[in-house]
Amino acid sequence: MAAENHILSKLDASALALLKPHMRTISVEHGELLHGSSSEIEFAYFPRSCIISVLAGTDQGGTAETSIVGREGMIGSSTIHGITTSFADSIVQVAGEAVRIPAAEVHRAGRENESFRKTVALFDLSLLAQSQQSTACQALHQVENRAARWLMQCRRRLGSNDIRLTQEFFGQMLGVQRTTINLVERTLQNAGLIQIGRGRISIIDAKGLHAVSCDCYERIEKRYEELLGPLDD
Repeated sequence: MAAENHILSKLDASALALLKPHMRTISVEHGELLHGSSSEIEFAYFPRSCIISVLAGTDQGGTAETSIVGREGMIGSSTIHGITTSFADSIVQVAGEAVRIPAAEVHRAGRENESFRKTVALFDLSLLAQSQQSTACQALHQVENRAARWLMQCRRRLGSNDIRLTQEFFGQMLGVQRTTINLVERTLQNAGLIQIGRGRISIIDAKGLHAVSCDCYERIEKRYEELLGPLDD
């Protein structure tokens, strides 16, 4: 399991000196709401071994996933500009650890350190690319290909082949019924690509799963690497 956050690992010594006194490594649980839509952002989160889903909603109460963030990024990047009202919900998808920093300290470090500002700006560009590509994927690709892409993204962001995930949540993230996700999971398992466990999906053949996923996976990861460099596997 990956132990470091990629954004924090890229910062220079002066940026880290500003942030380190305020860093706290915490455990976050599946389903935990870190930021609520239109609510005040108290902390920014830098995942180490967890995944956060960003969900946009409607006035009628519906939600849809727009992006996922793991060890490659952060949640609450708007705080670097002093913007502390959340537009979307940020919910823990896979439990694990994250580094938490008060919003005010992120803003202060952003004012004082160009390295930190630039790194966060590049991450925001990568997140925008992910959101845009995911929108196209949702509209244009078959659910089996989308499921494979989504699992590959999770694998990359966790640095692990084991993803603690319920079938209900998996279906919710893909926007399909439980019966559909059950069929997709069994198809991928029968092909020898994944192993389904109780509240867990294990990727058995990452190369094969990659082949099943749509090209959106490559496009999302390529954009991230262009901006912030490769993640260690």
